[in-house]
Amino acid sequence: MAKTSHCMSVLILLMVCITGETADTCRKYANQVLLVSMDGFRYDYPEKAATPNFDKMAQNGVRAEYMTSTFTTKTFPAHYSIATGLYDESHGIVGNNMYDPEFGEFFTMRSRETKWWDGGEPLWITARRQGLSSGTMFWPGSEVEIQGIHANKWYNYNESITFDQRIDIVIDMLKNDKYNFVTTYFHEPDRTGHRYGPDSQEVVDKITEMDELLGTILDKLIKNGLQDKVNFILTSDHGMAEVDYDNKLVEIYDLVNKSLVNITVGSGPIMHVIPENGEEDAIINDINSHPNFTAYRKADIPDRWHYKNNRRVMPIFVVADEGWTITWNATRSKLYPSKGNHGYDNGLMSMKPIFYAMGPNFRSNLLAPPLNSVDVYPLVCELLGITPSPNNGTLANIITILQPFSGDSLVCDGANSVTSGRVNVQLVFVFLLARFMI
Repeated sequence: MAKTSHCMSVLILLMVCITGETADTCRKYANQVLLVSMDGFRYDYPEKAATPNFDKMAQNGVRAEYMTSTFTTKTFPAHYSIATGLYDESHGIVGNNMYDPEFGEFFTMRSRETKWWDGGEPLWITARRQGLSSGTMFWPGSEVEIQGIHANKWYNYNESITFDQRIDIVIDMLKNDKYNFVTTYFHEPDRTGHRYGPDSQEVVDKITEMDELLGTILDKLIKNGLQDKVNFILTSDHGMAEVDYDNKLVEIYDLVNKSLVNITVGSGPIMHVIPENGEEDAIINDINSHPNFTAYRKADIPDRWHYKNNRRVMPIFVVADEGWTITWNATRSKLYPSKGNHGYDNGLMSMKPIFYAMGPNFRSNLLAPPLNSVDVYPLVCELLGITPSPNNGTLANIITILQPFSGDSLVCDGANSVTSGRVNVQLVFVFLLARFMI
């Protein structure tokens, strides 16, 4: 009996050696992620200028052909979809401006009350809930208290904080605070694209500037010893299309009698309309008489947009063709002319943003097929070793961009940790010796 017990003890020791440490002391990946957004960076912008730093990321990491944003392709909804892995109808931020009939209130990009943002759990909250730390240097929704908490460190949006200062802040969060998840946001080249149009020389110049900014990020990751500790994801919320306010801007009241309309919400590529009682059919018919606008009953909004199942989507939803604009006041709109805009059908190539990734757990020199923005959330959760909250993303769609996992790449914490899947030869010898001694 004693011999049997001795054999079993040695066998258990060997099995621990072969299988490695338990999940709570070992992790597959480096445990820091930096997520950066350059607003309005269209997927093909790097082809418009010399971009040595984007090229460096592509060569040393992953570049997707493009990423498909959620619809609508607007800044707040799209960013919150990246952060939560949810479609607009699921997280409830259905526009930069919106109306909630239950609240009887309008939302703007300055709305910080939790009640507007309770439809999703962003990455900085998911990390904190599961014992990790997070920091946000701007991101739509990051100033809002969600589930009673914020990121460990967060900032109110302030454009006077320069791009270089933002980089220094997030590098400090990674190096000194050692936060597991960190994010930052730059409002370019979106602003330049709006003002001058995506095909302008001004946008080309801004692409060059943003490439230099990317070079600063890469250099500071290296100088601070973070390049092998941080998985860095660079993306955007949407693309940009040319618009023409002189020839392709239409006031809704040139199509519809104003007496039929109760409220309009938003303008540009999309508009929500609340009709007066019984006037829904008349409004839809009048708008659809124009060949470049489509008015949908809420129930008829295409399923592929994942947009109609939310109370903040109004009974009539209007979508403009690419390059066209619908407004509630044409005179006012022309006071603030734009040559570029977004918010159009997310199937249009002009609406596709970039996706780059580089770091210890991303593959190298990989041109990935098109990705979906909702898949970023489960990807980051996988990298951080945390359980994602319910989301619309699919990890299987994106996990192939990671380094294939092998036992040799398992990272374990603690002096007694061993590497998964590797057999310790010394213990095998001990086992064999004990076997022959019995």
